[in-house]
Amino acid sequence: MKIFALQGDQIIRKLDRGIAGNLESATNLVIAGSHSSPHTIRGNVLMRMDGDVLLVRVELDTTIEHAGRHQNTVLPAGDYEIFSQRERGGNGDHAVED
Repeated sequence: MKIFALQGDQIIRKLDRGIAGNLESATNLVIAGSHSSPHTIRGNVLMRMDGDVLLVRVELDTTIEHAGRHQNTVLPAGDYEIFSQRERGGNGDHAVED
């Protein structure tokens, strides 16, 4: 798996092939985080959840912002899958906290 970018606890992987199937429109899509500290893809995108993976189509270059906590991530037009980092330890695996 080739990682395009990391933003906090989110892994962003750019797909070589387009996403198949139906996608829903979304504007300023919150991909993770609470309302006080969200990771947000700015602008209009197409998306769908596939289990724990968020599939996103970006038709115009945009950014992912994290409420001023991380540097913005430039997100060129294309198809992506986004998911939370996981770590293993003592009592099994769990999401990394950002």
